Amino acid sequence: MTAPESTLTATDTSPLSLNGGTLGTALLYLATGSPPETVHTLLRTALADGPIDPAGRNTLFQGLPAVGFVLSLTPPGDYRGARATVREHLIALTRHRLAAATRRIEDRRPTSFAEYDLITGLTGIGVALGSIDPDGDLLDDVLRYLVRLTRPVRHEHRERPGWWVRHGPRAHPDPDFPEGHTNLGVAHGISGVLGLLALTHRNGRTVDGHTEAMERLCAELDEHEHHDGERTWWPGWVATGHPAPLTRPGTPSWCYGTPGIARTQQLAALALQDTTRRLHTEQVMDTCLSDPDIVKHFIDGGLCHGPAGVLQVLYRMSEDQPTAPTGQRLDRHLTSMRAHAAAPFPHRESGLLEGKEGTTMALAGREPTQAWDRCLLLV
Repeated sequence: MTAPESTLTATDTSPLSLNGGTLGTALLYLATGSPPETVHTLLRTALADGPIDPAGRNTLFQGLPAVGFVLSLTPPGDYRGARATVREHLIALTRHRLAAATRRIEDRRPTSFAEYDLITGLTGIGVALGSIDPDGDLLDDVLRYLVRLTRPVRHEHRERPGWWVRHGPRAHPDPDFPEGHTNLGVAHGISGVLGLLALTHRNGRTVDGHTEAMERLCAELDEHEHHDGERTWWPGWVATGHPAPLTRPGTPSWCYGTPGIARTQQLAALALQDTTRRLHTEQVMDTCLSDPDIVKHFIDGGLCHGPAGVLQVLYRMSEDQPTAPTGQRLDRHLTSMRAHAAAPFPHRESGLLEGKEGTTMALAGREPTQAWDRCLLLV
């Protein structure tokens, strides 16, 4: 079925969201193999309820890039006009964001989540751009920016990581983080950057300094790895100045926790052919999931903070090493993690990251119709 062109436009003025709107439901139906007519009705409704504003809030999970990502998962013959329009606007948006980031770097000002991260920044926009314009050259410019971001910078006579931010983990000034912090997670930190660099590297798309940037990020994660005898984990962030000592790992999650960080390191290890790192990160994931009290650490449901996200990470990690001993150990965790993901944890009513749609997609099985979890940098 070829979808009617007249019902999809990219010229309206209100935002769309994967994490709380009809667009997220459309992605659910698309990923789980629903009839094209059903998907089309949802896409038409999403765009009617929340038209696109190229000058508004545009991230991988909201607005123009979100629409582009969802359209990239539809059959290639569908929505050709809409794809072309969204692609044109997304290219212009990406160039604008890259120019702003370049000015910031040249002015020697610190970055922010909104500039670089997966949820709101250029890492996420790079995912959307690579999905709807895979043969275009602009993705290389995004990768060059991310490579540059990994290099240390001097600020106020101190050397900082290039991704150091003044604000706290909630993206605003925080008295608990008077000197800012460096974020290690997938959603807002360097693991998201590492994930995109690793996935493009595995697909044969590299820029100057690509490998060295990945190695720098892996070394940073190595520096902040913690051990307490049986367990190994990474914190979600590191406070600048005088951080309080860590005594235990945080919530096992995709967004900030050890599972998400482990998957991006596995991807980097596969790209760099680093067997030692791959085996280590798979072992870390195995011990993380072997905690008999793991269910007590989940604070809510969904992909972002809940067991559904860990389940999706587990799917992808075990798929990449189906015959290796560590891969087999990871595979054995699938049954229990599916049960945790299906448990009645609190959810938002709708949405990809924190709503029931994301959990439903994770529970749909190991082989969804499309690689919808590309937006999580898992594949």
